[in-house]
Amino acid sequence: MRRISTEELILSGLALLLAGVSPNIFPAAQAGVASMSTLSLTLLLPSVVLLGAVSGLAAWRGHARLYNRLVAGAAAGFVATFGLEAVRATSFHVFEGMPGDLPRLLGVLLMDRFLLGPSLLSDVLGWTYHFWNGASFGIILAVLFGRTSILWTLAYAELIGVGFLLSPSVKSLGIGFMGLEMPSMPTTVVLAHLVYGLILFALCRRWVRESGWLLGSPTLAFPSESIVAGATSPLTAIPRRPPAVRTPAARGAECHGPCECRVNFLDPPTSA
Repeated sequence: MRRISTEELILSGLALLLAGVSPNIFPAAQAGVASMSTLSLTLLLPSVVLLGAVSGLAAWRGHARLYNRLVAGAAAGFVATFGLEAVRATSFHVFEGMPGDLPRLLGVLLMDRFLLGPSLLSDVLGWTYHFWNGASFGIILAVLFGRTSILWTLAYAELIGVGFLLSPSVKSLGIGFMGLEMPSMPTTVVLAHLVYGLILFALCRRWVRESGWLLGSPTLAFPSESIVAGATSPLTAIPRRPPAVRTPAARGAECHGPCECRVNFLDPPTSA
């Protein structure tokens, strides 16, 4: 089995570092490090650009495993956020189980419009940031663990949720430690991240080509687990074995009676 090269390891570490910037912008701002608008300009935007550069460099340098994990992880995390949002939005709009509309709040903070309120642009930025966080968490999982088990994926997703509940982000909402003064809040977070983890697992199983954690030996996904299962995405493109070459002698052995097989000039020459 091929071991990860030093160059791929360095690029993987950079990708993990850059993917971890976005999810920490909101907690850092709520902890008083700096305003969210300042952090987005000085850290968030450069991290997104550099992560794109790392992905391009991985492709250019031939690190197929890393490139696949970056792209597949981002796509899986982005799509899984729709599942998370279905739970969060239902809790907020139907059961009033959340203290506020988080994506709208994020947009207000990104544009320093706390006194002015949300606008169309702030809503777009808030939702973009929210879904980019989901993509970033997908990248981290895929780069670290590849095609991992459902238990590891769900544990990872719930760890994200618990980290959010323990962060200054929730404390700043005025609902107590981990939101316990509003019991529906932590319940919603746990359920939302459970759905996020289930979708993330299903998509990573389809789109990430290899299993094995970052420093381990990669194991190529079997076609029965991806192509046969209906994974037609280009992210799952698995090298197939070339068809066996049938030599003239082999074809002649298959003939019954007088052999009428003709030699194909594209066949490789056979040695006596």
